[in-house]
Amino acid sequence: MNRRSLIVFQEDCMGCHACEVACKQEHNLEVGPRLIRVVEKPPRYFSIYCHHCARPLCAESCPNTAIVRDANGIVRVKEDLCIGCKSCLEACPFGAMQYHEGKEVAVKCDLCYHRLLNNDLPACVSVCPTRSIFFGDAGDIREEIVSRIIP
Repeated sequence: MNRRSLIVFQEDCMGCHACEVACKQEHNLEVGPRLIRVVEKPPRYFSIYCHHCARPLCAESCPNTAIVRDANGIVRVKEDLCIGCKSCLEACPFGAMQYHEGKEVAVKCDLCYHRLLNNDLPACVSVCPTRSIFFGDAGDIREEIVSRIIP
């Protein structure tokens, strides 16, 4: 896998929540945690999701090194090391970290890591009806978005 990015072009989001539903199904999440969230700020919708930061504050705040950024740039939670202290929830500038009450651990988007291993797109990307969620090389994504804005 190469370093990849997930970028949401907020201008095209219609607030259908298909990304949320697909993510919850893909990760078998109970009521509560949402690894991608759509919020309405009239007249637009905005997605809250993990940006897989180059220097993740969530990982820096973790007292147990349960959050790591791998060689592909994917920030992942090692649930077996998470002690449920929630310091990462407070540290994340994007509000992307969630707490899974049932497991008593922090959870977050992992870009559907298991799907990437099979060369599949993250679930949210594959179901977005407006194709406003992109996955791939950040430069290529920016070019695609610019081509939508400036035909």
